Amino acid sequence: MKRILIVEDEPDALELLISWINNQRGWDVRSAQSGKSAIELSKTFKPDVVISDYLLEDEVTGVDVIAEVQAHVAPVCCVLVTGVLRRALLDAQRISGVPILTKPLDFRRLRRIISEPPS
Repeated sequence: MKRILIVEDEPDALELLISWINNQRGWDVRSAQSGKSAIELSKTFKPDVVISDYLLEDEVTGVDVIAEVQAHVAPVCCVLVTGVLRRALLDAQRISGVPILTKPLDFRRLRRIISEPPS
């Protein structure tokens, strides 16, 4: 079973993502609402996939989460989700090659991305 970590601070968006992933079958899902908790969880959970919102409830961004996970868990497929694309694009240079999806999410595109083997 593949492991997926969803990082989202908005409860409704988090619930929607978890529900969607559970409908895909074959995923062990964990979630975090802050960047710090996501980083800590990733150390023990060791996800195969990370879907992270850009702006989180603490000073840690989704870019920070992805950079930290990529440094300690390899290989991992990561996706950055944002409602503030311009700001995220500037910061995302640290995680080049990671797909950035805008809200509202295109779930067909997300499914294609997380189904591909990580590079």
